[in-house]
Amino acid sequence: MIRDQGRKVVDEAAVIEQFLALARGTSSSLIEFLPAYEEAVTLPGTSTLVRTHFLAHDANGTPAVDQLAGAMAAAAMDFCIPRSKLERAFAEYNENRSTAGIVSLNEQARNLFVKSESSGEGGELLLFLLLERVLQRPQLISKMALKTNTEMHVHGSDGIHASLASDGVLDIYWGESKLYKSSSDAFRDCFESIAPYLRADGASHRKQDLLLVRDHLNVPQMELAAYLLEYFDETNPKTLKVRWNGVCLVGFDHDNYPNVVALDQDRKKKVSEAVGRWHKAVGNRIKEFEIVDVNIDLFCIPMPDVADLRARVLTRMGAK
Repeated sequence: MIRDQGRKVVDEAAVIEQFLALARGTSSSLIEFLPAYEEAVTLPGTSTLVRTHFLAHDANGTPAVDQLAGAMAAAAMDFCIPRSKLERAFAEYNENRSTAGIVSLNEQARNLFVKSESSGEGGELLLFLLLERVLQRPQLISKMALKTNTEMHVHGSDGIHASLASDGVLDIYWGESKLYKSSSDAFRDCFESIAPYLRADGASHRKQDLLLVRDHLNVPQMELAAYLLEYFDETNPKTLKVRWNGVCLVGFDHDNYPNVVALDQDRKKKVSEAVGRWHKAVGNRIKEFEIVDVNIDLFCIPMPDVADLRARVLTRMGAK
């Protein structure tokens, strides 16, 4: 549909396509290390879609922890650096074939991470990859770029991404990630953290993040940015076309880690029973925190050792 926007004519189909093109990377570059286990499931009585993924195994039967850590570390610049800065660095390279600007941004990105194996930023980085590469929902703001102290975490949600629907609705996705040893602790803390942003009475929680989006929108194309900013202008009727959603990543330790492509029937039954227990735990938390009617995508990722993954990501970044 083509509409007037002031004196300009806006081709909304082209705007949607342009916005989708902001998503970086393809799912195949990540899902090879994190294949899905069975089909995604919408939990009964909720609007939550659960995707369960296990780490792939290499030819020696070893879980691909190091490969996943490498993919995460390689995405640090995409996660941390605003697109406008990246475009300037690549323009500099195209002009004089110097990689100095790109190398400098890569160093900046890696230095932004808290140098602690207990930091939650590894989970935020993996959540970013799942949002951009698997769900194709571009980042609206690079909150890491706003950090003023590299030993402190960014406050608020773990990520804000979006998609544009053909009916003009802007879907905003509030992100939350938890990488814990215990699955029950991870599920509880994840939904306790994200629920205030998703409930109908959560305007006060959303307001600060939305002000940051308005002032630091991570969209370098001026016309596209102007179009999107109308959704954040309280005087504009387009604010009525904003819908809140959640995307969660919950990772936790899982003993006797399975190679899901090589399971016998007995072992497969046990894994499926464990997945069923996780689904039940998620459903209970969704109801407890009163967000059953909100659209939520949950990535449930059992791991051999979440602390080991965090440590390997920091090592790959040269932060240890």
